[in-house]
Amino acid sequence: MNRASKVEAILNAWLEFMALVDLNNAKIPGNEAVLSGVELDGNLVKINQSNFAEIKRQVSEETGQEDSIWVLSFPQLSTVNQGKSEYYPLFSLDVTSILKGEYQEDGWNLDNLELVEAGENLATFLKLDDEQREQLNSQDGFAQFLKSTFGIEFDTYESWMNQLQLHPYNYNIKRKPYLFKFTGSNFHINLKPDLKNIKSSAKNCLKSKHPAYEYLFGKPQLPAHKVTYTGAFPTHPPTDSQLQALKHSQTEPITAVQGPPGSGKTTLILHVIAQQVVKRALTLLETKEDINNLTVVSSTVNKAVENVIEKLDEYLKEKPLEDKFFYLKGGSKINIKAEGGAKDAIQLAITELLDKQSFDENIYNSLAEETKTIVANLKTQENNYLNLRRQRDADEIQQPQLQRKIQQIELEIESLKITQVQSERKVQELDLYEKLPIDVYKKIQIIFDNAKSNLPESNLPWWRKIILLLTRGTEKQILKKTASKCEEYILKTVDTPFPVKNPKTRSILLEQLSFINTRIERAEELQRVKNKLIEVSENIYILNNKLNSITSELASLEIRLEIKLKNFYDYFHVDYHEENKRLFELSRQLLKQEALRNKEDVKKSLTAYSNFITGTERTRRYFSQNSEKLEENLKAISLIFPVITSTLLSVKNMLPCVTNCVDRIIVDEAGMIPQHQTFPLLFRCRNAIIVGDPLQIEPIINLTNQRRKQYHDSAFIERGLSELDYHLYSPEETELATTYHRAAGVSGEDGDTGQGIKLVEHYRCQPSIIQFCDRIVGYGLQVKTKPVSSLLTTNLVAYHVEGSIDKDNVNTEEEAVVSEVIKHLISQGYSPEDIGVISPFSIHAQALRRNLPKQKELSGLQKEAIGTIHQFQGSQKRVIILSTKVCRPQDNRSCDWLNSKPNLLNVAVSRAEELFILVGNLYRLEKAQGYTRKLVEHIREHGEIFEYKSKDDFPEQRTGATLVLDCDHLDILKTAIDEADEEITIVTPWIRGLHNNSEPERFAREIVSALQRGVKIAVIYGYMGADGIDNNDIKAENHLRKLVPQYPGLTLHSLGKEQYKRSKGTNQRILICDSKFAVVGSWNWLSHLYRDYCIKNRGNTKAQIRQETSIKILESTLISEIKNQVKKYLKF
Repeated sequence: MNRASKVEAILNAWLEFMALVDLNNAKIPGNEAVLSGVELDGNLVKINQSNFAEIKRQVSEETGQEDSIWVLSFPQLSTVNQGKSEYYPLFSLDVTSILKGEYQEDGWNLDNLELVEAGENLATFLKLDDEQREQLNSQDGFAQFLKSTFGIEFDTYESWMNQLQLHPYNYNIKRKPYLFKFTGSNFHINLKPDLKNIKSSAKNCLKSKHPAYEYLFGKPQLPAHKVTYTGAFPTHPPTDSQLQALKHSQTEPITAVQGPPGSGKTTLILHVIAQQVVKRALTLLETKEDINNLTVVSSTVNKAVENVIEKLDEYLKEKPLEDKFFYLKGGSKINIKAEGGAKDAIQLAITELLDKQSFDENIYNSLAEETKTIVANLKTQENNYLNLRRQRDADEIQQPQLQRKIQQIELEIESLKITQVQSERKVQELDLYEKLPIDVYKKIQIIFDNAKSNLPESNLPWWRKIILLLTRGTEKQILKKTASKCEEYILKTVDTPFPVKNPKTRSILLEQLSFINTRIERAEELQRVKNKLIEVSENIYILNNKLNSITSELASLEIRLEIKLKNFYDYFHVDYHEENKRLFELSRQLLKQEALRNKEDVKKSLTAYSNFITGTERTRRYFSQNSEKLEENLKAISLIFPVITSTLLSVKNMLPCVTNCVDRIIVDEAGMIPQHQTFPLLFRCRNAIIVGDPLQIEPIINLTNQRRKQYHDSAFIERGLSELDYHLYSPEETELATTYHRAAGVSGEDGDTGQGIKLVEHYRCQPSIIQFCDRIVGYGLQVKTKPVSSLLTTNLVAYHVEGSIDKDNVNTEEEAVVSEVIKHLISQGYSPEDIGVISPFSIHAQALRRNLPKQKELSGLQKEAIGTIHQFQGSQKRVIILSTKVCRPQDNRSCDWLNSKPNLLNVAVSRAEELFILVGNLYRLEKAQGYTRKLVEHIREHGEIFEYKSKDDFPEQRTGATLVLDCDHLDILKTAIDEADEEITIVTPWIRGLHNNSEPERFAREIVSALQRGVKIAVIYGYMGADGIDNNDIKAENHLRKLVPQYPGLTLHSLGKEQYKRSKGTNQRILICDSKFAVVGSWNWLSHLYRDYCIKNRGNTKAQIRQETSIKILESTLISEIKNQVKKYLKF
């Protein structure tokens, strides 16, 4: 499949998904529903013939309108909204095929129709939470769906409708079927036509390097290092990790940024906005050409957009900006026309700015000059660094070269010095030959050599001797002649250490000649050595000079290297932040002057745009039909309003569906945005920054597991897309295919999280709070928050509540405790505005939001500060209370849902700046393992854990009784075990403990000594909840049961079980030791959570709402009364 075909297939899959979502949330205007002429007859639906004919006519006229289907539902559930009726189907049965066929007087069997459940409406009327909604069974047919969902056995669908018992608040119910034409909900009213429009033009518009193309098929590159930016928002400098994101955005069409909690995502967005403003001003000054720098900030999370608006407002009202006109607040038509909305802002810009102010060339030139000066200075600093960097790079290359040269020269000098020493030693050896008269010796040598060569042989014949005699060539004659020739020379040697003898005989001649030769050689050798010594000394001198020069060069080089060179590209964002802030301020003012210079054109563009966002479809088409004119209009608008804010689902209200009409988009909270919702905005832009965190809240997809499987097959596999395509592009693949994942280029392979730039500096939560989040998701955060104690002295608190679920799926006991915790917080100095209350479960959260503010003491509590964890994404409070709701064994599925991923608890805990409070059944949360257990363990280690006790749990004071508080109960129990003579009786609601050395395990170990003494020990326990379950821990009970066979004196009485089945158990907490004393009060003897608390001796009464309190009774009559009371528990 080629790319163009694949884009079309993906868009079709998204459109099909939206149709499912629309049916899931269906709300039908009363005037669009056929409420009469439709009946159920057993399993058949019958339609009045005239109604059938009329609807059939409509269906035939709608041929080709693929979004329109006709649906049957029952019963009729409706409410009145703003004077108009709205109907809420619990399910939809597609009857379009019936209406295209022939009329059947006997009706049509409902089992032959395709079912689509309306999960959102079912959740509302049946009070289902998210995890319950996912488990709805629609795969086994319509009848089974009704039976499993509503718990009603029936023979026919008509009987089901008549048996159905619903008591929805403010809703009317009529036990009749109805028909309606469904074309989609308002939720996708803008998104759907946008995607269709893109589908028709994508082939020509989507090319490589376009953000929308890269979003679908690209793989983000790593940020380049040698990249700078110009412009910064007037807040603190970007962090190091924010800098990486800003660098990447300068060179790449799409940048994915992973923003963990409290990592400064909003600050990053503000800096991007500032750079957009500066970019346009510099382009204008440097090229004399204007550009469109329009920036759109968007999300599906209103709070994320509001955070940016709040920060913009906060800084823009300060000097020197004092800017009333900077952004257009868009979104829905209502928001556009509301006070302070886009329409208002445009009108004010015309009347307050353009009509009242004029272009001032002097101001413009002054702004331009200062801007150019700052930019030039920044460029100079960068160039200076680059020059220094080049010098340093050269130095780093040259340093080892110089070191090697020095080493080589030193070796050469060392070698020459050795030669020098050897030569000097040789000179000393030959020093005597300095006095040798070498010139005389050489003359003598010549004479002696000549004589030697002329000497006759010793054994000559007689006739040869006669001839030599006649020719004066005899030995004697030659020696005499030689002596005569060298006499004067020999005399010159007499006074030297080297006298030469007169060669009177052959032997003397030869001896002296040998001496002469040797002495001359020695003298010449001496001279050679002297010459060599001179040469070596000269070479040593030369090399020493060279060594000094290179050493000096190396020393200078090393001094340069010792000076730390700050990498300009690592520090410019901090070192030149003030300059970049000033550039933003200057650029903003300069662009305002540019708008005043062209005020008439700008006014026309603003007026045209105002008509576009508030006018009819015809007006909207006129605004966008000429691409060149559109670009000029957007340039003019963005001179005054460089930023537009809007939710993703309302982008169509603010911008025409034209590619490249926006310079940059910024999408926040992308980890919880389905990828298709961002695509239309990406189609409109040239550059994009996608900010989100896949480890926080994921998109909410309210489809059953069965419906997801059907969607997988029909939207992907049957359209020729692959299994991998499904994982990459399906909106309900929330672990791999959110807006963030697509922008980060996730491949679909296991473990691949894409190429997002992670922000790691954390500035929101106290260290002990955010450490939990870092522990469960592994961000690797650098916590920069300054540690402070809360008003309760600790930053983490957990209150154990047994809990009870009412018929509305609300934990009313937990709700009451949350109320009391808030009152306690207020008494300790917190204001209601400091506090947020959240729950993972929507029905429970709705009850909290509905009921808490009704209480007089809590009237200051903000309703928007109470909700689900999902609703709190993007928000934070000084104090967060998490109410978990789960409290029963059957809540294990809810715990599994909560523990399936770390995302929910990551968000919940990280909303708290100073104090996080967990309210829930800690036993259930720990027993569920996973992240809930880790949370309780983290609070146990780093905070405080208490068992919540109501006033009813405390005993009335009795005369003569003494109070036992908190950890003193541990000593009382030990005293009873050590000092009992006859019997010990314990009454407690529960035996449980999940950890090694739990209270039941410890108790079983400690009572052995008493049992061995013959003390009888009775443990009476069990407290049946409204659901008939006692919430004891079998494993903990077994620590005691194992002792029973060995020690008959130990008896366990499990109320509600065995012979006590009729008993509802007891909520009393009693300890009786013989008749010595009895203790009655709030302390859970065999299930309490205080052991660690007591060992650490924390004693934090500020966090504890009520101390654990009992009374110790010593009076024998009262003890007898208590014993009699205890015996009553066993009379069943």
